[in-house]
Amino acid sequence: MKIELNEFNIIAGRIDHLYHEAALKLGMSDSELDIFYIIATYGNGCNQSLLYKETGMRKSTVNTSIHKLEKEEVIYLKAGEGRNKKVYVTSKGMDYLHRVEKIIEIENKIYCSWSEEERQLFIKLNERYATQLEEEIKNL
Repeated sequence: MKIELNEFNIIAGRIDHLYHEAALKLGMSDSELDIFYIIATYGNGCNQSLLYKETGMRKSTVNTSIHKLEKEEVIYLKAGEGRNKKVYVTSKGMDYLHRVEKIIEIENKIYCSWSEEERQLFIKLNERYATQLEEEIKNL
């Protein structure tokens, strides 16, 4: 079992590295790729809180990246409900968004090449692993 889990961790590390390589090829930092990935997923004007909730990035990392992107006039923020802010892409930022959409297209191409059974199993097992890991970490 330990060997199999080690294989999983190696694969997960390899996947993380591939996304890092993709970010570099697209002329972005990892956090910028993550931010624009969420915007591509949830749409222009998504809540800023989604950026750290959905990516696992720290709030401080998100805030640092957001401020950098604002300075570069790639995104801008507007007040949302309560203390939340909405993130919008500028016309300059649309280039970033289109670059990230290429990654999403690649992911979908791979995912859709699998059978329905393989897709369901992939989601089911990853969700189960994440849920069980979350529970075990709570009990540390």
